[in-house]
Amino acid sequence: MTYKTRFAYMMNKAKDIARSARMSSPLIHLNGHAPKTQGHEPATDLPPLFFFTDPERTPHPEDVASLLPADCGIIYRSFGDKHAPAHARVLKGIAEQRGLKLLIGNDVDLALEVGADGVHLPERNLEAATDIRRQYPQLYITAACHSLKTLNSGGINALDAVFISPVFASNSPSANGIEPLGAKGVKAFCELSPVPVYGLGGISVDTVDALMGTGLRGLGAVDAFMIQDEMRV
Repeated sequence: MTYKTRFAYMMNKAKDIARSARMSSPLIHLNGHAPKTQGHEPATDLPPLFFFTDPERTPHPEDVASLLPADCGIIYRSFGDKHAPAHARVLKGIAEQRGLKLLIGNDVDLALEVGADGVHLPERNLEAATDIRRQYPQLYITAACHSLKTLNSGGINALDAVFISPVFASNSPSANGIEPLGAKGVKAFCELSPVPVYGLGGISVDTVDALMGTGLRGLGAVDAFMIQDEMRV
């Protein structure tokens, strides 16, 4: 399976999973919109599939971005990289050319500087979502979520979506020693969350089918988007 074929397959699966959730979720009204929660109505046009950058596993995110299907999303996580503004600008350029959405990890200033579409917050910073929503209502806001109790945290209702993880066994350092949620755990999150839920962690062409019917509105992945250095374009 070529890189483009793999990415297209993941996109098609993500769309199927999201479509299934929209047909069955109690969060969705007949007009296709989620109900307002404390004054904010979660966005209904977030991409069904997000590429999460990682400096170790995807050191050349611009090469991956250039292969992504249209209507995909990118969440750029700099993890303190001093060249983050340059990388973010390159990704923004690719996103504009290819019809992608770009969110910046935990850096509102950088998101505004490069004209990104939104921000993605770590779980520890979720409460900042309320102030970000008030100051910058034009931005998409998503956040990481690792436990059911997080769904009761301040800021949750200002979000457009949460990314729960790890769904399956993952190579992410943050997933070390953590029991994967599996399809059953994912479904529990989806049933309790006041905002749309995306899955992250260990999601690939080999595992994605198990998520059909769980209630997820979309998927995020790192390893599924890895490309070999000798094959970069």
